[in-house]
Amino acid sequence: MEPRGDLTPLVRIDVGGTWVRIDSDGALRRTPAPSRINHPDVPAPALVDRLLDQLVSAAPDTGRVVVSLGAATDDVTGTVRGSGPLWGDWRMDRDLVGELRRARPGVEWHVFNDVTCGLADFAESVAHESPASVGYLTISSGIGLKIADLGTRTVKVDDDGLQGEVGHLPAVLPLEQAHLGRLPCECGGSGHLASIGSGPGIARVAAALGVGRYSTDWFRDALAAGDEEAGTLLATVTRPVAELLRTIWVTQPWMAVVGIGGGVVEGVGAAYRSALLTHLRDAGGYAAGSPDAWERRVRLLDRPGVDVLRGAQLLAERSLVVTRAQEVVSTP
Repeated sequence: MEPRGDLTPLVRIDVGGTWVRIDSDGALRRTPAPSRINHPDVPAPALVDRLLDQLVSAAPDTGRVVVSLGAATDDVTGTVRGSGPLWGDWRMDRDLVGELRRARPGVEWHVFNDVTCGLADFAESVAHESPASVGYLTISSGIGLKIADLGTRTVKVDDDGLQGEVGHLPAVLPLEQAHLGRLPCECGGSGHLASIGSGPGIARVAAALGVGRYSTDWFRDALAAGDEEAGTLLATVTRPVAELLRTIWVTQPWMAVVGIGGGVVEGVGAAYRSALLTHLRDAGGYAAGSPDAWERRVRLLDRPGVDVLRGAQLLAERSLVVTRAQEVVSTP
């Protein structure tokens, strides 16, 4: 289903760890996010208050606002649990949607986790393939995964409203790289998938490996030039991600395809998928799966990536319905 254009005025907002993008009346503007990344010395509660003020100021007097939020969010209730890039290790249980509705009661507010929004947009793009189940994995300032059952058009979450906070799982590392397991994560832990594979994580790994000239621009250009040091860095940071994908398909073989996007993937491009496929094929053993299967299953979403603004609008219009895992819902 395409997003409807009959409910106006409509404002679409994407809140990331670095930027806030606001789409109003067809004009897209970008401002720095009130986040831990941009303001490391500001207390987390104050950063949340700044974000609320920014969202309220962007809203029309009446109409609808849909928000893609880069935080662990209960998409059923709109309760926000936390975000490493936005608020560091601060854990919260804040009814963000309720606060927004009280601040601007004439507005219809919808707030969804950004990975759920990415999933909604990706699922819409592959609906013509009639897959039973699809996933979306984002590799950006954080790492997250969401899975949808397209037979029921649902995204099932746990009792806290969460699904796919995979960035905070332990990273699978070879013995010779075990020292990387001490690298920190924005959530306050260490040795997590995001400690190594996220955007900030890649910079940490580069420092640990002695890649003194690392920058995102250098990484992209060096990979394109076939630089050995850049290739080693890419292989290192993609291995834990490949192991996550392998686990998904070992436990959920009905998963037709996983779209992989986010700022890191968009920056690195096709080399990222190639590195993942190399790891997946090299595992060996009968459980490794066929090379053709990996080719079909791993979908790179680099240019263009998913549109989380469109995804937030689709979720508000119930193209996918987020529900507790034990619940059954009817969809349009």
